[in-house]
Amino acid sequence: MLYNQNELPKFMQTAGKITILTAFAGVAVFLFAFVFDAGTQQLNRVSAETASTTLTVLNTPPTFQQAAYEVVESSTSTPTNSGSVIQWRAIGNDSNGAPYFLLICSGNGAPTANPASGPGNLGTAPPRCPTGTQWGVSAATNSSQPATVSTTTSEAGTFAGGSFNGEKHRWFAWVCDDDPVNPRCSTAFSQGFSATNSSPYHINKRPVLTSATNNGPVNPGATLTFSSVSTDPDTIGGEDNIFIVVCDSNNYNTTTNTCNSGFLASTSVGVTANANAAYILASIVRDNVYSAFTFLVDQHGHEALANPIQNNFTVNNVAPTVLGGDITLNSASNLILTVPGNQTTGFTLQYTLRDANSCVNTTGTPGSEFAGYRIAIHRSGISSSTCNSTVGSHNPNNCYASQVPSSVWNLNCTASTTSCTGALDDSMVYNCTFPLWFVADPTDTGTPWASQNWVASVAGVDDDGAIGVLRTASIGQELISFVALDLITASIPYGGLEPGTNSPTLNATTTILAVGNTALDQENLGESMCTTFSVATECRPSATSTVPESEQKFATTSVSYGNVAALRLSSTTVRELELNVNKTTSTTTRSQGITYWGIAVPASITLAGSYRGLNTFTAVRSEIGQGW
Repeated sequence: MLYNQNELPKFMQTAGKITILTAFAGVAVFLFAFVFDAGTQQLNRVSAETASTTLTVLNTPPTFQQAAYEVVESSTSTPTNSGSVIQWRAIGNDSNGAPYFLLICSGNGAPTANPASGPGNLGTAPPRCPTGTQWGVSAATNSSQPATVSTTTSEAGTFAGGSFNGEKHRWFAWVCDDDPVNPRCSTAFSQGFSATNSSPYHINKRPVLTSATNNGPVNPGATLTFSSVSTDPDTIGGEDNIFIVVCDSNNYNTTTNTCNSGFLASTSVGVTANANAAYILASIVRDNVYSAFTFLVDQHGHEALANPIQNNFTVNNVAPTVLGGDITLNSASNLILTVPGNQTTGFTLQYTLRDANSCVNTTGTPGSEFAGYRIAIHRSGISSSTCNSTVGSHNPNNCYASQVPSSVWNLNCTASTTSCTGALDDSMVYNCTFPLWFVADPTDTGTPWASQNWVASVAGVDDDGAIGVLRTASIGQELISFVALDLITASIPYGGLEPGTNSPTLNATTTILAVGNTALDQENLGESMCTTFSVATECRPSATSTVPESEQKFATTSVSYGNVAALRLSSTTVRELELNVNKTTSTTTRSQGITYWGIAVPASITLAGSYRGLNTFTAVRSEIGQGW
């Protein structure tokens, strides 16, 4: 029977992949049939029989076109911070061009591939890890395109049947399809293609901040230490170094790991526990409580959950200070008394108060940090510990104390309007005026205190009542001798004498008061006496009507007129009487000296009457040791 080429045998369609072995088998069958048919068609051309063939070609698993790797290296040196995302990436190839999934497991057991519900739903049935932790599975990805798996790590706790409690986590990558009939996963896993981004990945745990303190209160300019009780839980590769950063407000920048503003201090050397930081305060800082916020971070920039802990610090109030060179007495000029028996006003003092808490307190008013002063103006031989500005130390001879009432000593100080320029200025200048009593000890040459001078000692008082140490001026000024007397006797009454007679003793007296600051001797000059004397008209020499001034004698005691101790008065030659009046030491009671006088009336005098004249008394400073 001839072969009917137009008659096609019945056939059955089969689905699946056709392998090379199947193709060769088909060709062999065809050749066999052909030969058989050719050999027998002459024998039997009437009948022909056919046999259908069936074959199921199985699905093959996807393969790695590019091995899986960590998108960002996660290793001992560069761990992934807890709470951050770790990503894996790979490229899978499916021979059928079907979509595939990238699966990341914690174990190397073959994963379970899941079938899609039908050919039209490919890419809808992701695989799963058989045991352990499934770190993640990608979305369905077209063959030969990169697939990405993302997982957000955590500090601790369970995750997909596993946990993040450890630091080091192995991973195994597979590529799988979801063929509806025979879903498959790659026959081999991938763990990265280089040492820098391969399994395992590492989780960097947060450091632990338990507490934060500081060693305040401290003074301006001192070092403030911020301390912490802090640890790091990581141990693989050694504990992480940890650092604290201290800001003046809660404004830490987690990207730059520093303060956005108001940085105070940070750990200078990495430590693994109990980090601290030093903050050197400025030399001028107001006394107050200041905000401080402590943040803990590890060497990988991972912050503690407890961040921040607020640990404010206190800057102490410190007492004002004065420098000796900042005190100027009487504009650097000598102190000169000019008012006998009373106070000479108009002396000056300038000084500068300094305070490390600034010259401005929190009110912002210039000079408001200063509330007062303690001042002593004194002879340098009287120390500032003795002349200490208190009422008990006040002595008009050598110590003027600011704490006495103004009725006793009127010291007046005012602040300069051009000083204290702001919170970063520590100084305020004061200008003072004051008087000195006439008894203030002289320090010029020829006095018992010639080796000394007068100085000012100053201390400040701040708004919190803190009193500084009295500091004495570096340079003193001389207080000049003020030699002054007050004659309290208006006349010398010699009484009545006949010509040719004299006072038996020097019994007429004059009294002077010491109203300066020295001991006194007395110098005398005198005029002749006559009945016509006036200040404008002196007596003319006359043997009969003028008593010469030389007939008057004076002494310190009531000696006889002829005693050699009695000095004759002259109108041209000053005669000094060693009266040795004590230096006055009381402002209310003056030292005094008495001079005794006598006279002789020449026998040639014939004109009787009331004779008058004029004697002049001049104070001179006594020698040292005589009246001092």
